[in-house]
Amino acid sequence: MGGWFTGLRTRPGSTPGAAMLARVGCAGLVQELELMKSSRHLCDFVSTGCQLTQLLEGVGESIVHVDAQWVVRYCNDVYLRGMGLRAEQVIGKTPFDYHPGFRRSIFFDTIEACRRDGQPRMAIGYSTAVQRWLMVRVYPHEGGMMSLANDATESVVRQFQLAQEALRDPLTRVGNQRAMEQDIKALVDRGETFSLVLFSLRRFNTINDSLGHSQGDLALMEIASRLQSVTRDHEHLYRLNGVEFVLLTPAQGEALQERTDALAARLGEPITMRGQNFRLGAAFGVVGAPDHGDAPEVLLRRAALALRCAKRSAGEQIVHFDDRLEAAGRLRMALEGDFRAALQRHGDSDGLALALQPKGRLKDGHVVGAEALIRWRHAERGPLSPADFLPMAQECGLMVELDRWVLDEALRLQRNLMNLGHQLPLSINLSVEGLADVQLAGNVSAALLRWGVPSSLLEIEIPEGALMRDVEVSGRVLAELSALGVRISIDDFGTGYSSFAYLARFPVSTLKIDRSFVRDMCTKAASKTIVRSLVSLAHALSMDVVAEGAETDAEMAMLRRMHCDVVQGFGYGRPLPFDTFVSFVSQRMSGGVAGRVGEASPSPFVI
Repeated sequence: MGGWFTGLRTRPGSTPGAAMLARVGCAGLVQELELMKSSRHLCDFVSTGCQLTQLLEGVGESIVHVDAQWVVRYCNDVYLRGMGLRAEQVIGKTPFDYHPGFRRSIFFDTIEACRRDGQPRMAIGYSTAVQRWLMVRVYPHEGGMMSLANDATESVVRQFQLAQEALRDPLTRVGNQRAMEQDIKALVDRGETFSLVLFSLRRFNTINDSLGHSQGDLALMEIASRLQSVTRDHEHLYRLNGVEFVLLTPAQGEALQERTDALAARLGEPITMRGQNFRLGAAFGVVGAPDHGDAPEVLLRRAALALRCAKRSAGEQIVHFDDRLEAAGRLRMALEGDFRAALQRHGDSDGLALALQPKGRLKDGHVVGAEALIRWRHAERGPLSPADFLPMAQECGLMVELDRWVLDEALRLQRNLMNLGHQLPLSINLSVEGLADVQLAGNVSAALLRWGVPSSLLEIEIPEGALMRDVEVSGRVLAELSALGVRISIDDFGTGYSSFAYLARFPVSTLKIDRSFVRDMCTKAASKTIVRSLVSLAHALSMDVVAEGAETDAEMAMLRRMHCDVVQGFGYGRPLPFDTFVSFVSQRMSGGVAGRVGEASPSPFVI
């Protein structure tokens, strides 16, 4: 591989080069190590003044001595026969002169490591020059390096190969986490300065979800091959798990930026699977050693903090670790504990709560329902936006538990509304993880029974993207919910990849048009056309239509002309605490606008 990783291991998937058996840990190589010691004694003996030629010509190993400039000062007949050369073609020249592929040989790797570190090196690998497996030992000698090589025994080769397999990712054939940890320790032992780049593929699930995991595995193999094509001799690539990879590189500063940019560009190229093009991309977390630590677990943990920050940032793909990230990580851990505790409470003024955003019928302005939106008032940090804690809940695997909390709390509020005489359906959002919960229908049924709420007053909103991730599972779950009498709404419609054929198969009662189209429809003809088409499509499928995010009179007037059914947005009503929402409904009622489903209005609500 070259200087920087010399003496560690070969690059997985390539012709084996230098492999530092002490790093690999093959217990069966004791005899060879003893031979290494004997050879070192031989070199020491030579240094006492004995004639080099007389001593070494009778040795059965291939021996070559080069000076600090790689010029060959001595080689024995075994070396010459192995190379197929005469002494005058070798002595006084460098191996680069008479062996064009020398830089890719096990000899170069091992000699370079000894030259750089001034320490004995031992390696085993396949030599393309002589076409057989060799064991190579190199020692500092008279300002240069003495190299001794002989054929590796079959048992040694087998042990070497098994040790190498233990350091490879079985799918992509690049190094695994164990290999990375060993290499980091070796670099630290040698006092090297290096960077660890941890990166995670974006949007990879689109391949698994649309084509299956077998095609996803093929895609990972292709991606690893692409990454290796831009990996330099002094760098090494590893796959940790799933879609996370690591690059170890000596690059720093601007050179490091150039290396991460190169990786990002390669990963941004489309990948074609079964005739479909997928664009993935990646997020990067970067740490430097020894500045950010010298232990593999510390470096990886800090790189993971930077990577998490990169994943949350819409614009910044590459984040370098600094101490503020670690402080933020500790704060996040504390916040996670508080969030778990908040999930155990209901109706706490310093905990999780639901705000209710009213939905208005466009033709008369009646309040026809509300969406329950999660809020968190932290005891010390005050009100927190969902953007502050929902990503954390997802990363911590708490989304299913949160979905259950929202379901129970929404039905508790619904029971209170019913006690006040209001029959207004409440809708709740279901996460991607919640849709895959096998206990979902049972939990919904039990919660409805516990609070005494009719199933017709509960609507479950599912993001379009989540619905299409696994059509078979989605269809089964929706059928179970529909059988309970629960209404189903597709949220953020128009932003995903729903097939209309699948849409007709699902027991859906409502389509919610994404706010991005509603916001732009007064200024962009394309958005206006999309909204009008979606309204027509929903009505053709006997579904109601809710337009999200309407804020202006012009937007709501246009929606009315399109015969959209319901509007939800700041232009009609903001998310409100329960008591304020009840007052909102009562004011509509007292002002002549009905707050009860099906109740007529004496005068239309003017928008």
